[in-house]
This record gives sequence, C-alpha cells and structure tokens, in this order.
Amino acid sequence: MSFIFCSKRVILSLLISIIFFSCDKSEGIGGTSTIKGKIQALEGSYNPFTNQFDTTALYFASDENVYIIYGNDSSQVYDDDFETSWDGTYEFNFLRTGNYTLFAYSKCDTCLSGTKPLFWRVEILNNNEEYIQNVKTIRK
Repeated sequence: MSFIFCSKRVILSLLISIIFFSCDKSEGIGGTSTIKGKIQALEGSYNPFTNQFDTTALYFASDENVYIIYGNDSSQVYDDDFETSWDGTYEFNFLRTGNYTLFAYSKCDTCLSGTKPLFWRVEILNNNEEYIQNVKTIRK
C-alpha cells in the first residue's frame, strides 16, 4: 500500500515538473507579434581628394535579405530570413516575446569579404503588437 502511495507521489511530482518546465517559451515563432521595417540602399564611392563618401543614389532596396536570430547572440547562425519587397519592406510574423537580433549585409571597402553585417536588436515585450523599426541604411 505504501508503494502505491509513493508511486502516485512520484508520478504527480513528475507531471508538475513537466508542466512547469514546458511553460517556459523562448524566442522564436509561435507567438502573435510582428517586427517590421525598411531597408534603404546608399550608393556612392569614397573620394580620396575630399576624404568623403560621395553619394550617387539613395533608395529603398528591393530583394535584399534581412536575417533574424532568436536571442541576443549575434555569433549564432540566423534562424530565418526575409527578402525585402519592391519598396524595401521586411516583416517577421508570429514571434513570441523575447529578444531578437536582426541584420543585413552592407558593402564594406575595408573588409576582405567586401561586406559586413549591420546588426540591430529588438525586444518584444507584449503579444499582439507590431514593432516597427527605424529605416536601416546599407551601402551597395
């Protein structure tokens, strides 16, 4: 009889532990919030005579990839990406509350690869909200 009572307590403790730990939802899809924004492209070149960047064009960039990392660790591999629309807009839907790192690649004259990531962070505090970001400018 005491074995059955002890088994019931163990099973009850296990169920409570499973419910408690399964309720902790981290960043990622499965929520109701959205991150939105726009990417604009800056074209031009460095002028060695004036030591300034001469702008030749500034426009909203279509077909640019914007990446999202679930969390604040920018050294992690990205979790999802979005190709900007004709007007430079991007949108990540169905996100849970938490921290997110977004980035897009920008031209870099001094980088060996020719590009560098432009990072920005977003914290989703509430469900059912849109988090509209400032326009981000990349070099083309």
